[in-house]
Amino acid sequence: MSKCSRCESLPAGWPEVGVLYIAPPLAHTRGTLRRLLWKSDLPFGDPHDDVLAVEVTPEGLKHLSELLLDSLSEAELGDCRSVLVEKGSAFDPSVLSRMQDLATLTAVVRDEWLVDILREDRLAVHFQPIVPSADPSQVFSYECLLRGLDSEGAPVSPGTMFEAARSTGLLFNLDRAARVKAVEEAAGLGLESNVFINFNPASIYDPTYCLRSTMGAIGNSDLSPDRVVFEVTESTQVKDDRHLRNILDVWRKSGFRIALDDLGASHSSLNLLVALRPDFVKLDMGLSRDVDRDPYRAAIASKLLELARDLGVPVIAEGVETEEQWRWLAAHGADYAQGYFFAKPAFPPPIPDYAQNETLTRVRATGAPLARMLEGDT
Repeated sequence: MSKCSRCESLPAGWPEVGVLYIAPPLAHTRGTLRRLLWKSDLPFGDPHDDVLAVEVTPEGLKHLSELLLDSLSEAELGDCRSVLVEKGSAFDPSVLSRMQDLATLTAVVRDEWLVDILREDRLAVHFQPIVPSADPSQVFSYECLLRGLDSEGAPVSPGTMFEAARSTGLLFNLDRAARVKAVEEAAGLGLESNVFINFNPASIYDPTYCLRSTMGAIGNSDLSPDRVVFEVTESTQVKDDRHLRNILDVWRKSGFRIALDDLGASHSSLNLLVALRPDFVKLDMGLSRDVDRDPYRAAIASKLLELARDLGVPVIAEGVETEEQWRWLAAHGADYAQGYFFAKPAFPPPIPDYAQNETLTRVRATGAPLARMLEGDT
């Protein structure tokens, strides 16, 4: 199986001495670049019309990147084309395929730590339980949540990594690595519950090609496809419904199930509910929080729960942090719940902490019917 150059190949290291070719689209930007290069003291010239060539070492490249990020607008960086080659190398047409906008190149230089994390496989998975609302003494599933480790072993948040991945053009690489790591960790632990694995549709170029490594990892594990649920993340950012449907078709043909996150975060989530017809939906945590105290949240959440019930789609309420939230959501039809009230993400996979309140302790010890509990018989 050949390696996907978009998903699995990482940027090569910088040459000891290289030449950075920059092709700005406008004379104004070219003039700005010239002034910056004079300030930088880096050797440069213009070997071709409208193209600047800058001689750089790795340290010089970092210095130049900082200057460019501070001095050029986002639009200018995005419009300039660039490519870095080793000094003295003859022109090779293949460099054209490596050309990228200057914004991406400077971001890769700035966020090289992310390349190191991916190259050295400094990724970890934490697991958060999803429990039945009516009986949170059971674990229905675990969601696999990515974490990174810096060079000192300190944690790096997924938000920080994915923000850097978007700006450096490494979203394909990070999302693929996260999926494969989730499969490997869940399989290695021998989890018997369902497993939710996140994926960002924007990270998949061609589903038939880009998902082979994920499918291969599952095929080489003991995970049964019917226990794997692929969760569409950042669904509010989806702009190509057809592309997303093509991805989900690949998953479904292999026996996997689909979850749609952030239901209620925007009107687009309702459109996706119609278009994708997922096996599960996740009620946006912005609605779950304070739903027991905020009449606006309560009104919207109750209508969405009613809608999902009418469609026959099980609902997972995210972001449940208090007993009162759990009670309200359970009473209004949320099939499952997830949040700090039950357990924080951790490794190894945690079980809900029933010692934290008397209500959950009684559920576990006596199996008291949820209806009686919600009526106040605790």
